[in-house]
Amino acid sequence: MADNTPDFGPEEIRSYLKVTGWAPVSGGEVAELWRLPGPADEVVLVPMKPGAPDFAKRARILIQDLARVGSEDVQTVHDAIATVYNDVTDLRASHPSMSDGSIPLESGYELFVSAKRLRVASAAATIRRQGHFRNFPTRARDQAREVRLGQTRRGSYIVPIISQARSPEDVYSPRQDHIDVQVEETLFDRRVTATMSRALGVLEDMAGAEHAPTASEINDSIGEGVSYELCQALAKVVNTESVSALDVAFNWSRVAAPPPGTPAHVEFNRDAIEIVDLVSEQLKTKVYTREHLIYGVVTDLSRHPDDDTGRVGVQTLIQRRSRTVWMDLADRDYHAAVHCHDAGIPVRVSGTLTSPPGGLARMVVTAFGPDPSLGAND
Repeated sequence: MADNTPDFGPEEIRSYLKVTGWAPVSGGEVAELWRLPGPADEVVLVPMKPGAPDFAKRARILIQDLARVGSEDVQTVHDAIATVYNDVTDLRASHPSMSDGSIPLESGYELFVSAKRLRVASAAATIRRQGHFRNFPTRARDQAREVRLGQTRRGSYIVPIISQARSPEDVYSPRQDHIDVQVEETLFDRRVTATMSRALGVLEDMAGAEHAPTASEINDSIGEGVSYELCQALAKVVNTESVSALDVAFNWSRVAAPPPGTPAHVEFNRDAIEIVDLVSEQLKTKVYTREHLIYGVVTDLSRHPDDDTGRVGVQTLIQRRSRTVWMDLADRDYHAAVHCHDAGIPVRVSGTLTSPPGGLARMVVTAFGPDPSLGAND
C-alpha cells in the first residue's frame, strides 16, 4: 500500500466498520473509538479529519489493526474500505497454459476492450430494452468514461471494473417530492451493473440448457438486457487464441444488498459461446424491438374514487435532466405507486415514452414497481 493519503475518507471507514460488526463507543471531530464485541473486546481509533497531517498515518495503523483482527491481508482490507460504496465486477480470462498470471497481448487487449463493450451494452439496455442498438444512447456511451478499472490481479488474469453502488447518504426519504440528480447518477451505475449481471445470467442459462434456445426465449431475453452487442463483447474475448473461458464475478457493495435475481458469478467457455453466437445472430435482426425504461421517485398522485385508473407523476432523468413523466395506472399499479411514494422507494417503469422538448412527458406503461436494482441499506 502506498504511503500517500488513502483514497477514502472517514465515511468509507465508518461504513466499512458498521457492516463488519464494529460499533462506535466514543469520539469527536478529530477521532472516534470503535469496538468489536467479542471475547477479545477489540478497539480501534478512526481518524476523522482527512486534511490533518497525520490522517494517512492513522489510517494505515487502523488498516493494519483491522487486518490483524480479521486475519486478512492489509491490501485486502484497504481495497474493501476504498470500495465500500462500489460494486466491483471481476472479469477473468483463463486458459490451461496460463501459469504465471500473465496473458498474451492480443488476449489482454480484447479483455480490456470487452470490459468497455459489456459495460456500454448493459448501460444501453438499462435505458432501453432493444435486441440490436447500432447506435448507443449518449448516456450509455458515457459509462465507459465514468466507471473505473482497478489494478489487474493475478488469478489467471483478472480485470476489475469499479462502479458506484450508492452514496454515503440515505437514497430517498418517505414522501420525497423531487429527485436528486447526483443520487440518480450514482444509482444509474448500480442499475447498469444489475442489468449486466441479469443479462449474463440469462445467457449462461441458455448456454447450459439441454436444448438450443427457441426464438421465444431469445426474444424474452431482450427484456432482461441481452442484446446483440452484449453477445459480441463476450464472443470476441473468448474466441481469442489464448483464452479458453471468461468468467465474471459480481462483488456487490457491502452497504447495499445485492439486487434480487442477479447471479454472483457467470462463466462462458468455447462451447457456451457457440450458443451466444446463435443468440447474437437472431438478435441482430431485432433493432426495432424496443421498450423504454425510466427510474425515479413518485412525486404526484391523483385519483378520483370512481375512476378505474389513477394519474401518477414520476420524476426521472431524461438526457440527464430532471423531468416529470405522467402515466395512468390501473388499480394494482396505482397502489404500488402510493406505497413507493409513502416509503421513499425509487421505482422502475417500462413502456413507451414520449418526451417532446418543452411539452409534457408521457408514458404508456407495461410494467411498474419498485426498482429491483437497488438493495436495502444495511
